[in-house]
Amino acid sequence: MTGVHIIDLEPKTGAGIEVVAPRTQLQTTIRQSFDRIYTPGALAPGHGHNFILYHGGTPAELRMTVGVLDRAPGGGDPDVNAAQAPGGRVITATHWGDYGQMKTTYDALHAEVQARGLKLAPLSLEIYGDWSDDPAKVRTDLYLYLAVGI
Repeated sequence: MTGVHIIDLEPKTGAGIEVVAPRTQLQTTIRQSFDRIYTPGALAPGHGHNFILYHGGTPAELRMTVGVLDRAPGGGDPDVNAAQAPGGRVITATHWGDYGQMKTTYDALHAEVQARGLKLAPLSLEIYGDWSDDPAKVRTDLYLYLAVGI
């Protein structure tokens, strides 16, 4: 993990699919959603990084947008639409390594939120770096949106 920082995140655009996943099926739902997005014709040609925007849910399930930044829908799947991750004040850290170990980085972010007396908005974002066969080179940027008072 790299250090924890508070930044103003710029909005990000891409293409994605909205899904609701039972928490017990989260990994399976994410894999199936990315498989669907990468079906030929679902995306316009180009390159972008995968992302997941978590935006609500219940104790039993999560609502999220699974997609690819800097890409457009290709028209081959009617559920793949233009998607946006909103900008805003976030607390962020970079996780290096296995996706299954991201909880340690999330724990560090939540500890910092508590230590600083911050409040979270019900949004979080994961942006996945380029794949590597070396787990130490696998990068995921984690963002927790902060509730900002007026």
